[in-house]
Amino acid sequence: MTQPLAFIFPGQGSQSVGMGRAVQETSANARLTFQEADDVLGYSITKLCFEGPAERLDDTVTAQPAILTTSIAILEALAERATSIGKRISEGREPRGVAALPAELRPRYVAGHSLGEFSALVAAGVLTFADALRLVAERGRLASTKGAKGAMAATIGLSAEQVDAVLRDATPDGRTVVANDNGPSQVTIAGDADSLATASDALMRAGAKKIIHLRISGPFHFPPMGRIGGEMRQFMDHLVWREPVVPVVANVSGRPHPSAAAIPDALVRHLAQRVEWLRSVRSMAEGGVTTFVEIGSGQVVSGLVKRIVHAKTMAISDPPSIADLVAKLKGAPA
Repeated sequence: MTQPLAFIFPGQGSQSVGMGRAVQETSANARLTFQEADDVLGYSITKLCFEGPAERLDDTVTAQPAILTTSIAILEALAERATSIGKRISEGREPRGVAALPAELRPRYVAGHSLGEFSALVAAGVLTFADALRLVAERGRLASTKGAKGAMAATIGLSAEQVDAVLRDATPDGRTVVANDNGPSQVTIAGDADSLATASDALMRAGAKKIIHLRISGPFHFPPMGRIGGEMRQFMDHLVWREPVVPVVANVSGRPHPSAAAIPDALVRHLAQRVEWLRSVRSMAEGGVTTFVEIGSGQVVSGLVKRIVHAKTMAISDPPSIADLVAKLKGAPA
């Protein structure tokens, strides 16, 4: 039986030097997760997460596997704290994901913001951690070498509909678009550098309170990024996709993926289409979720949830926050 919980995972922009170190130091399974990541990638993502430099951690090629690794290490630390199964939930030919958690900790849905959707797929047992890591590494490589060039910025104070209207006038050629519908008054835009600057000025004149340029080295959820979709799909054809043990809410629709077979196509569209985060959160709330638990570095996506629905939010990133979550949900002392 699942609880009225959703596990949500952050995407690119949540990275920070030092992320994951605390769980790696205290959880055997988190250590194994970081070690597996180093082995799969062929370089020390562990050292990059813990020591930086920040400039390299912000690069799409390394940021994507670093964020995935950190989120899954934290999830593994949670599972280790809450169960006595003795091995990781994201490994083996049939990864159990959150189905291995005790009933009081098992979420009703999992979802990830942008890149975070890949962490959600691991949590749902759709992909092993190793396969997801290979996939995001390839996604980052293709985006860096063959993808669109440009930038992304968060617009505060306007809805997606308002931003769309401004962009139609300011950049009618489609060189800047809404990339993430993050909430009633927070929208991320993506485009080439010149067009993004023009759009930002127009949005401020239209009433935006603030424009924040994101620490990301390429524009995702932007139509020209779709040109890497064919090669990404070819890579995904060699992976094993299992039916999710819990529904995974898709960024491109805001609804659960209908089947494992549909996921690769959705992830290709994910490159070029906007992240429907507002719709995703509302969908999970309509499905009975009353508590959203962010698993990863920071509290960005749980902060977005607070602006969308009236629900409890928690964020786990280190041993104390994991202990607090387990205590509150299992009714045991921390």
